[in-house]
Amino acid sequence: MKKLLSLLLIGGFAFGAQAQDKKFQIGLVLGSTINSAKIQTSEIEKFGVGAGFTIGIGGNYLFNENIGLASGVQFDLESFRINYGSNAPNASGRVFYGYNDTDILKYDDEADAIENLDSTKVMELTTRKFKGKYVTVPIFLKFQTNMIGKFKYYGKFGLRTSFLVGSRFDDTGFDAMYSPTAGSFARTGTTEHSLRADMKPVTLLKGLTPIRTAIGIYGGAEWNFTGSTFLYMEAGFNYGITPSMQITSGHLVNQVSDAPAGSAYETGALTRMALDIKNNPQHIFEIKVGLLF
Repeated sequence: MKKLLSLLLIGGFAFGAQAQDKKFQIGLVLGSTINSAKIQTSEIEKFGVGAGFTIGIGGNYLFNENIGLASGVQFDLESFRINYGSNAPNASGRVFYGYNDTDILKYDDEADAIENLDSTKVMELTTRKFKGKYVTVPIFLKFQTNMIGKFKYYGKFGLRTSFLVGSRFDDTGFDAMYSPTAGSFARTGTTEHSLRADMKPVTLLKGLTPIRTAIGIYGGAEWNFTGSTFLYMEAGFNYGITPSMQITSGHLVNQVSDAPAGSAYETGALTRMALDIKNNPQHIFEIKVGLLF
């Protein structure tokens, strides 16, 4: 028995020594994010910064001792706020949508109509909290040092691409209604709603873009604390290059008044169109810790 234990122990040390030089590593990762949308229109404005949580699998494939490919699959939960209301720079427009319970109804821009609308179930939107669920696939080139004691240090550069799998909104705003006679929306409530929670569009596009991509740069360190197992920590910045929110909304109506500056909104002629917020990439700062085997 002692001989067997000795052989297993020696074999374990030998495997650990070889594993430190192996080309493929895989393990678990978790982290947190801070995001900020770059707004390029006066129709909306960002409301602070957002936050998120990520968990998944990460791995490396090394071409040689110092250069490799880092990738994985992550599940991200993210949130951020956007202001559509009177504090936004768009003094001439107000944003409305029709709803049924927690469903937000589709707006047909060409027909200027909301499908299946109950004219009393309308909201004038002022602030929205986006809550998105994503599957993220990072693909980075990794450049690392040789072992320095029990540590090695690295940098990564590449693309962080996320695929939307679900979205919900927490909305605040005013009660409103649609008048078929006037053909327009009007605010009916005098006080802002505290919250209309977990709203979701019935349209194919869910308010957030199906795919978003960012260029990322990261730095980190790996600690070989036992055998072939490494504990690592890294931080990075991802510069968004594709929109994070749907550019032309399928459910939000921007009702614009042509009243002169300084005049009451209601005094002008009203026209309606789907809300257009142009390109709105999202920049993400991320901190992650993980294990590699």
